[in-house]
Amino acid sequence: MNMVNIIAKKQRGMSLSRAEIEYFITEYVADRIPDYQAAALLMAIWFRGMDQRETGDLTLAMAKSGDQIDLAEIPGLKVDKHSTGGVGDKTTLIVGPIVAACGVPVAKMSGRGLGYTGGTVDKLEAIPGLITSMSNSQLLRQVKEINLAIVGQTANLAPADKKLYALRDVTATIDQLSLIASSIMSKKIASGADKIVLDVKTGNGAFMKTVPEAISLAKAMVNIAAHVDLEAVALVTDMDRPLGMMIGNSLEIEEALQILRGEGPSGLALLCNQLAANMLHLAGQGSLAACEVMAQEAVRSGKALEKFERMVAAQGVSGSDGLLRHNFTGGQAPLTCQMKHIRCQLIA
Repeated sequence: MNMVNIIAKKQRGMSLSRAEIEYFITEYVADRIPDYQAAALLMAIWFRGMDQRETGDLTLAMAKSGDQIDLAEIPGLKVDKHSTGGVGDKTTLIVGPIVAACGVPVAKMSGRGLGYTGGTVDKLEAIPGLITSMSNSQLLRQVKEINLAIVGQTANLAPADKKLYALRDVTATIDQLSLIASSIMSKKIASGADKIVLDVKTGNGAFMKTVPEAISLAKAMVNIAAHVDLEAVALVTDMDRPLGMMIGNSLEIEEALQILRGEGPSGLALLCNQLAANMLHLAGQGSLAACEVMAQEAVRSGKALEKFERMVAAQGVSGSDGLLRHNFTGGQAPLTCQMKHIRCQLIA
């Protein structure tokens, strides 16, 4: 197979075969295809696009390019959740414990910050002593013991995505729909969950600035999931303003705990309830309405907060009650004003 022919084929607007896509990914990860040829193909894809089948084949090839997590020994359906990122997005820290407290195992592999959006792993590491890096066997053991683990992605999870993303970043090919969708879903597929809930953000603080763009990405990712027989649902949610009232790693841990205590901003609590309910529904825990009530009860009863504290203890933090509360010093603004609009990126 010849890389020049593959580039030329896509330049002419033709669909690449599964074999051609697999060849490109395999050889590029093995450093047998140079960056300049990979960049040429990315630019051809940016101009010509990829159809639904091509996008699915690309995603699967990327998912298979490194480690694939096998969660089969964990009983029950495993449901994952992914957010496309925004400002103040601490939903994973809230939703994971809620779902786990309702009896559905959550083995969540999260990323670090990307651009101006904060990463879940960075936020967790604001808790002194907390471990976010563990082996697959440690991950499985923890989920079997307490039903919940939120950790960083392994170094060899979808390495094709890491290489391609770095190249896209310097070749102005970041914003191509098929490449965005395959980048996200390759890591989700490799993470081993049975089902997935996608939280696609839209607005000035999101990567997808308009609702039509967000809907297109949501559809593309759901189609990819179907391509590999993975059930997925997508919610398009607002990111025209920061999520919650606190921004910054330690602050967002505190606000996540507020929600788990039944306190905190109502908008954030409602979004987390909806995400958790959709995860529970996919896991076969009942109707969506029943799952909303179940998620509310997990918070009201204190079981979700207890699950978070057990996770933190399992991941290396002793005396968690003292470490999870921070002392914050506030100040009074010199004037009173009404805020009408917030540009998320300016305060991220």
